[in-house]
Amino acid sequence: MTRPFLTLLALVLFTGLAHAGPLIWAGYFVGEVRPSGPQAPPVLSGRLQQVFGFPYYRFLKGKNIDLRAPRDHWVMARPDFFVRIQALPHPPDAPDGLMYEIYKDGFIIARGQYIVTPDTPLFINGPDFHHGRLIFVIESR
Repeated sequence: MTRPFLTLLALVLFTGLAHAGPLIWAGYFVGEVRPSGPQAPPVLSGRLQQVFGFPYYRFLKGKNIDLRAPRDHWVMARPDFFVRIQALPHPPDAPDGLMYEIYKDGFIIARGQYIVTPDTPLFINGPDFHHGRLIFVIESR
């Protein structure tokens, strides 16, 4: 009785590992003229500065997302501004992609698709936020 259970458990665990998909990281930063809190890592700050021009970038929040998880993923910057991420179906030999929708006050204000590529993060310019600008980042992990 124990042996079939252990075999089934091992099969479930290894199948889950085999289907573990690419991880992405999605998060929010605030571009600022003056620093007001913990700053983003220097490498990311340099890339953000090239795109958005602010001298400082404060990290707000972020999370790792497994694109093979069969559900929508939500990343909330604040109650009125959030992003929904959903993996796009594709053949096994094609690159992973995702669809994102940006919501403001409960309405979709933008949507797009992104092919997940290492070392090519997606930067999305958001609304004004306190004394800066909210910036959404998606990158491969």
